[in-house]
Amino acid sequence: MMRWLLTYADVITLMMAFFIILLTFSTVSRVKYQALVHEISGGFNSEYAINNPPNGGQTGDKTGKSGDADLQKIQQKIQSYVKQQHLQQNVQTRIDRRGLVISILSDKSQYDSGSADLKPFLLPLLDQLKAPLEKTRNDIRVEGNTDNVPISTSEFASNWDLSAARATGVTRYLIDHDDIKPTRISLAGYGEFRPANSNDTEAGRQANRRVDIVILNSESTAAEQSVQP
Repeated sequence: MMRWLLTYADVITLMMAFFIILLTFSTVSRVKYQALVHEISGGFNSEYAINNPPNGGQTGDKTGKSGDADLQKIQQKIQSYVKQQHLQQNVQTRIDRRGLVISILSDKSQYDSGSADLKPFLLPLLDQLKAPLEKTRNDIRVEGNTDNVPISTSEFASNWDLSAARATGVTRYLIDHDDIKPTRISLAGYGEFRPANSNDTEAGRQANRRVDIVILNSESTAAEQSVQP
């Protein structure tokens, strides 16, 4: 009369075994999990990523992607000032993969030939950049460029030295007079090695003699910050 209990007990036993197997499959070994995460983290600057959320757990983009939308607004303001002051032959702007590039052509109104001393003509333009630069968190890079006409003076042994000196002068002015934080700005001197135009004509050489003030976009800013100690 009670033989059905045997069948019932067998079913219960089988179901228990089934759920134990499912539980075994779904249970993650903490040791194996930590080892896996450690190995994967090795490919990302060898940082142990367990319980280490991006940006220290802060929400939002640390490098200021919201600033990218402001680059066009900054460009429009600079272009409006340039047009108002009739500086179209002296200042050009463009947005490229790095960010907003403000090119100041290094003609005789801004620099004497072979000199890195800023002329008064250039200073109001640099002052116009103070407000836009303060409104964005993006980093800034000042790049000096020259044409390929050789130079050798008592002060500058090559175009490379001259381009670096001009970039340094603009950088120091932005820091000392326009209160740009030194941690946000860097400089580079490229000499004649990054021409914007051909050096075969005078017009091309004139376009190559320039100082570029680059307001970096968020991607370029992150790349700059990643190499900081």
